[in-house]
Amino acid sequence: MRGTAIRPRARAALLALGSAMLVAALLTGCTSSNDDDAEGETVKRVGLMHVGIDHVPSSLDGLKEGLAELGWTEGMNIELIWRNLEPEEAAAQARVFVLDRVDAIVAFEDKSIEAAQAATGNEDDRIPIVFLHPSDPVRDGLVETYSRPSGNLTGVFGARDEVDKQLELYQLLVPNLRRVLTLVDPTDKRTERLLKDARAAAAQLQRPLELDVREASSAQDLRRIFRSLRPGEADGAFLLSPSLRLNHTTLTIQLARRARLPVQAHRKEWVEQGALFSYGIDLPLVGRAGARFVDSILKGTPPADLPVEVIPKLEFAINLETASRLGIKPPQEIIIRADEVYR
Repeated sequence: MRGTAIRPRARAALLALGSAMLVAALLTGCTSSNDDDAEGETVKRVGLMHVGIDHVPSSLDGLKEGLAELGWTEGMNIELIWRNLEPEEAAAQARVFVLDRVDAIVAFEDKSIEAAQAATGNEDDRIPIVFLHPSDPVRDGLVETYSRPSGNLTGVFGARDEVDKQLELYQLLVPNLRRVLTLVDPTDKRTERLLKDARAAAAQLQRPLELDVREASSAQDLRRIFRSLRPGEADGAFLLSPSLRLNHTTLTIQLARRARLPVQAHRKEWVEQGALFSYGIDLPLVGRAGARFVDSILKGTPPADLPVEVIPKLEFAINLETASRLGIKPPQEIIIRADEVYR
């Protein structure tokens, strides 16, 4: 699979999207999937893009495994062009994929999906897009309905913003949880809705929680917030805005550890790295489902004819080592409910 996170020099060139980059992309496009390899088999080219350079989503491995099972072998009949990006790079990278005339784009999570959708908005640029784990494809205007996508986007969706359930589990795991440092990004368009949901959920708990809402849009903001905390000011931290979860989970886990605070996560991979718990979608499963969409599109099926697949399964994971380090004793009846327990 070609490409990793873009290095600083290439990143600057990408953001500038200068003439040299455009020419390179167009020249590459001349060797697109209409050409055959030495053995005469067409090589399909798929652009993969994800925003959040502090991690690689586990749905990528699921996608690759699923494609291999469907007969797609890298270097033989498919080329996967992976790009892991900073948020400000997404729009330019999506345009490069369009200029390069890849056969399909797989966009992971909201920022990449939005960039790919914008880059393919013109009729002449309607490259098929497979989206993986967006917040909500209908609400966010990616498709008209799950059953009738209608445009050049389709893909796999699993409920991600289960704020009420996450807060409920948080309180069950941390019996003395009273005040939660709630981190929100005011520049994220999803924040307003999620904060409203979180406040309503916190008020309806058996022991209502107080949400100490702090605004952060960057790593510097997060460091400032955690430095300003006084001992006992918060009982736990909560990453609410998707932009913060996607770009700053690693840093938040580190900062929370130094502050001796538990923090929740939106998927189990972060629990393995030290978050107290997660409640969210099974990303490898989403990736494997996404492979079926890519396979169908590469074989000629338009995205509009492929209904969105909804993955209902949600996973609950706990890190007991983190709990022990923080002096937290989760009730046994909660531990046995977990799908994954890290010790």
